[in-house]
Amino acid sequence: MSGLPVRLNGLDGPELDERGGKAGKRFMQGLVLHKPVQCELTGAKTYDRLVGTCYFNGVDIAQIAVSEGHARDCPRYSRGRYKKFETSASKRIPRKSYCR
Repeated sequence: MSGLPVRLNGLDGPELDERGGKAGKRFMQGLVLHKPVQCELTGAKTYDRLVGTCYFNGVDIAQIAVSEGHARDCPRYSRGRYKKFETSASKRIPRKSYCR
């Protein structure tokens, strides 16, 4: 399904009005906008978006965002899957309370 909004499971990124939010959006758009991605949906839905793990060229998009410093691991939902990819830049992003 083209254009389907998906919330990346286990990813904690800044909102648009927070420091780094607009840069994170630009990064993600440059990475995947108008490009083929594959998603494994969980069946959950939050904020009118389906939740899932998505891949670009076989690599987990959330992993890419964390390793590039635009997001962090959300252990409540990822079970720590992205923690090892956190960088000094990603660790400066305040973790949302619902991720703890």
